[in-house]
Amino acid sequence: KLNSIESKIFSARTLATYGHFLLKGDEAIEVFMKARVIAEEAVEMDSNNDEAHVEAAHSMGRYSQLIGVVTALKEGFAERIAFHLDTAITINPKNVNAQIAKGSWNAEIVDKAGFMANILYGATSDQARDHYNKALDLKGNEIGVLYEVAYGLSLLGKKKDVVMAKGLLILALEIEPKNYLDSLYLNKIDTLLEGL
Repeated sequence: KLNSIESKIFSARTLATYGHFLLKGDEAIEVFMKARVIAEEAVEMDSNNDEAHVEAAHSMGRYSQLIGVVTALKEGFAERIAFHLDTAITINPKNVNAQIAKGSWNAEIVDKAGFMANILYGATSDQARDHYNKALDLKGNEIGVLYEVAYGLSLLGKKKDVVMAKGLLILALEIEPKNYLDSLYLNKIDTLLEGL
């Protein structure tokens, strides 16, 4: 209820995380849409706040994953997400969430659009890897960072990416969880490792 940019960023992040980990279907879509509105209010309050841009992209990205990346591409979400992430990275290149999200933006589009990814959206596997490496350099000792990078690498499909993803997941399993979110990530790690 606080009308500050910090409270809006926190609300948007919390809602997007809640929707992703604990909800499904229409309930999650509704929460992602609410998170997006709040994040966009934060961007309007201060368009130079990198975290506000990350949360605008985060809520749209989670929504896109739920409705399907192909559908999201058709609805123009790729361009809107890229705008917010590029803005966040320009403002603060050390924003680990922006780096992960831009890596995942590239990876998701490459996974769904194949060779057309670069032609249509400028997305490439090399850019995904570059952003992931920057994120790992910034906070490569956190469970969530390791999972998100591993998941994105697994989408790229090359043997070297799958091997690196497995290594990151195994490393994450050796880290003691610091909070409930880390515990949720550990469950996802087991599932992803099994799939790989």
